[in-house]
Amino acid sequence: MEKQGIVVFQAKDIAKVRLTTGEECLATVTGKFRQQALAPKDYPIVGDFVQGQVYDQDHFLIDALLPRKSFLQRKVAGNRTDEQGIAANIDTVFIATSANEEFNFARLERFVTIAWDSGANPVILLTKADQVTADEKAELLQALNDAFGVKTFTTSIFEPNELLMETYFSDGQISAFIGSSGVGKSSLLNQLMAQDVQKTNDIREDSRGRHTTTSRQLFTLPSGAMIIDTPGMREVGISTVRSASIDQSFEAISQYAEGCFFRDCRHETEPKCAVKAAIAAGELSEDAFARYRKMEKELAYLKRKEQIKELKK
Repeated sequence: MEKQGIVVFQAKDIAKVRLTTGEECLATVTGKFRQQALAPKDYPIVGDFVQGQVYDQDHFLIDALLPRKSFLQRKVAGNRTDEQGIAANIDTVFIATSANEEFNFARLERFVTIAWDSGANPVILLTKADQVTADEKAELLQALNDAFGVKTFTTSIFEPNELLMETYFSDGQISAFIGSSGVGKSSLLNQLMAQDVQKTNDIREDSRGRHTTTSRQLFTLPSGAMIIDTPGMREVGISTVRSASIDQSFEAISQYAEGCFFRDCRHETEPKCAVKAAIAAGELSEDAFARYRKMEKELAYLKRKEQIKELKK
């Protein structure tokens, strides 16, 4: 008899599915499923709704992947261009970034880009807010709002953010935490769960966090909301994203670009370029524009590389 469930755990070749009846089973895909899967993204990941059959009482054989409403992915680390799934069917992608010395704008831009590209809504969590002054926190919040125009919340292990909890964690909602290693994702999850469900490590003397989470796992809050915790990412590849997602990440640049005289303006040598005028007037950061250009060029290079690989098949 066919049953349905949701993938709640994934680590290398091990997966668990929670059935609609509540039981959790170790899971694997059928041989037919493997034959029909064309790419890594075709396989189930945490958050996926699947269909299959139970065998040996506590094992689940997946024969179908139900349609996804969103899919968070990135390019695998290194020189390969194929993608790696992170989470599926999420409503909100929470991007955790430390307010202390580890804060990195360029890395954050990449996280926001893959979040937009997933089809879910990005929200920035400025963690470890207790480690900076009130003025520094206000300055960071203003800079994030100017750059991305997405909801941003400050959190710390000492200051639970009640507005964050009330707004995003209602029954049936699925969220995912992403970010670099040691930015406090697991600590925040433990706060929300009101118990220690994920191991955490103390911050190092140089203010850098420590990597602790090694698998993707879905947790259910008392409210019925679901949260997917993910391992920290050292690289945020963008080969799978659309150009429109980059434009959404660099919202300020996109807004100025609407004022360019030419609709296909590249913001290079064209006359009446609103983006170049904004940079010259000090209204737009030259560094931000340089990062935007770098990301565009990287995406174009990776897509050309993928096209060449396809032609050689």
